[in-house]
Amino acid sequence: MPFICKSAMLLLTMLNLIAPFVLVDLSKLEFIVVIIVLTSGIVLMGKNFKRITLTFLFFGLLLLFYSSQPFSIWIQAANSMMNVICIIFIMQMFAIPIEIGDYNTAMQDWLLKSSRGEAGLFLLASIVTHLVSSFLSFGTIPVMISLLEKTLKHSVNNYDRFISTVISRSYALAVLWAPGAINLLLVVQATGVGWMELFIPGMILSLIGIVTSYSIEKKLNLSSKQVVVSTCGDKINLSNTSKKAKAYHVILAVVSLIVGTIFFAKLKIGASTNQIMLAGTIVVVGWIAYFVKQPGFKVTLREYWKSGLLKTVDLASLFVAMGIFSTAVQQSGVCELIQPELQVIVNGMGVWSMVLVPILMILCAIAGIHPFISIVLFGQVLTAIELPLAPISIALSLALGGSISYIISPFAGIVLTLAKFINCRTVDIALRWNGLYSLIIFIEGLIFAYAWGFLHVFES
Repeated sequence: MPFICKSAMLLLTMLNLIAPFVLVDLSKLEFIVVIIVLTSGIVLMGKNFKRITLTFLFFGLLLLFYSSQPFSIWIQAANSMMNVICIIFIMQMFAIPIEIGDYNTAMQDWLLKSSRGEAGLFLLASIVTHLVSSFLSFGTIPVMISLLEKTLKHSVNNYDRFISTVISRSYALAVLWAPGAINLLLVVQATGVGWMELFIPGMILSLIGIVTSYSIEKKLNLSSKQVVVSTCGDKINLSNTSKKAKAYHVILAVVSLIVGTIFFAKLKIGASTNQIMLAGTIVVVGWIAYFVKQPGFKVTLREYWKSGLLKTVDLASLFVAMGIFSTAVQQSGVCELIQPELQVIVNGMGVWSMVLVPILMILCAIAGIHPFISIVLFGQVLTAIELPLAPISIALSLALGGSISYIISPFAGIVLTLAKFINCRTVDIALRWNGLYSLIIFIEGLIFAYAWGFLHVFES
């Protein structure tokens, strides 16, 4: 069964890679492969993930049956999250060259020498992760864990909280301004506010979020003592020249991913996810080929296929089920049923509706409704009524609600993925470690949205 599931994921990724270059509609073939991934993956999942997956799947299928959706919607529902699965599949391959080339040792040396204590290490790791998230999107998780896992496990006191807060918050803040972030594209579509108008305030708000995250962790969790360099065998004795070369390799890989993604975007090849996949595949295959004559190359590939890829397999069925549920909610008319009531409430609250909407978005996320759906729904409500607010303030509040939803919901994809990779509870990541931060950035973000909207109107 593991072989079937992994092979199906490989085939699904290949289909997504060639899709922008062929004129044939591959959606039905992709649907068949997705179903194979779903059914075989459920068998391999642990009890907790299986319970969540089956819950999403049950209610998603129930809504599709109840609303008598045509077969085309069933295909759309099953395929809606396959791009996320493929990105994770591709980006986790970066673990292969990182393992063969022992880049963790070089990364450990660079991070520890570039920072002072756990607080400095946290800030530096947050900035690096945030920048990578701006173009790698969901693929940030396996890439950054591959780069930082060994370094942080041997260098910080509370590894689980450290890496989960670094990655979840840095990723969630990137969707406030990154041009390829689907959240931001939906906000632009729902409000009519252009991406260029959102870029600068989104970037400023993300910087505020990073500083806030650093301040909270420094106060509550991080040690003030100098981080101790761990000696993992003889590999720590790499020469300075070798360490610098490995650092340049990592930088080159990151720059190549950026340039590649921009290049495919300029050529308008597929959607943003296709562009990330193409750039990621070219870079990672080239990087792996660089070590083809390295001792242990075949062993590392074999171990990756045997065990490393299983982490992605475990998540694949979950995302398929989430996609089915999200599409079913959107297509079944549930959103249209609650929209009039929400509009009455928003009309009654007036300017304070900008506070209510992000709260409702976050509550929807906690209930399992994807931020994509809530952005569209609440964006339609807010733009359909007259409010004494600048459109930029409305757009920023929607973007803020979507950003916080990513880290505060135990059902959020990034929280579930992190929990799987670092083997901890989703409720710890979402509520225990990110609860206070989410509340503070929520307040800061709303104040900033009000202020930026006021300045925008004043300048106009």
